[in-house]
Amino acid sequence: MDWLQRLASAAMDLPMDTGPRPYWSQRRSRSQAPASTDLPATVRRVRVEVDRLTRDHWFAQTLGFDCVDGAGQVDTTLEEELDRRLGKPQLISVDEDLWTEDDLCDFVEVLHDLASRPTRAWYHSYADCGVHPSAFDRASGQGLYRWRINQLLDQSSLGLRLADTGDDAGRMVRTLPPMVEELVDEMGDVTATNDPHVPHAIALYRVRGATREDKKAAVVELGLFLEQHREVLTNSVTKATADPFFELLNKFALRHRNANQVDGYPDEVLDWAFHWALATVRLVQVLISAATSDTTA
Repeated sequence: MDWLQRLASAAMDLPMDTGPRPYWSQRRSRSQAPASTDLPATVRRVRVEVDRLTRDHWFAQTLGFDCVDGAGQVDTTLEEELDRRLGKPQLISVDEDLWTEDDLCDFVEVLHDLASRPTRAWYHSYADCGVHPSAFDRASGQGLYRWRINQLLDQSSLGLRLADTGDDAGRMVRTLPPMVEELVDEMGDVTATNDPHVPHAIALYRVRGATREDKKAAVVELGLFLEQHREVLTNSVTKATADPFFELLNKFALRHRNANQVDGYPDEVLDWAFHWALATVRLVQVLISAATSDTTA
């Protein structure tokens, strides 16, 4: 019974099933902003794409598939999943004109979590039943799902997309300027810096409806990374040149509060501060990589 004792002692280290991450409307309790006038058209495009992926068995790992012999039968349906996860089973049948932006975001995120690409299949010849999937790959399925849905979202004026990297991958976020979007995609994966503060800051900043405090917290998170690597900047660009990188964090009312700090600035300043801080994080990584290359050359 040694194996049982070892299993019991390691129980606390085993991964726990915590269920799906919170969906859009569950994450944002504040009132919804007015929807774009092209929301119904976007909903229709998304539903058409989901129907196409359903025919290709993209959700069959969870939702099963039609088979005359019942080979693809499972214990749940999309309506039941929307009810269980969101309390919104009506999204299956309600007219597109009645959807809110929250409904669209919730629907897209749930289907993302259900997506899984078929990797093997077999042909069921009886009654010409058709091709049935037998193996799946969730990572590539979700990746392609994000790509297809983002193509549709990019055609709208909603200013939304599915995050492709970072802590919020597979969750709807507000769009950013193209150059910033590229930087966020690059730095959003924790492997880019090996520091969880950076992807967490990105997730705080780009969530749709981010508050002023959300944005401040995002800049502070990036500031923690920069403080930890202050010596890298000082050694590379001299102390006098490196100091301005940290004056922003101290002169604006972000993480400390005193009479000498600037407060009451517009949100656009916070956007600039975040972009600037994230670009500085990227600079630190470039300097670290260059120093590593010099020592190994």
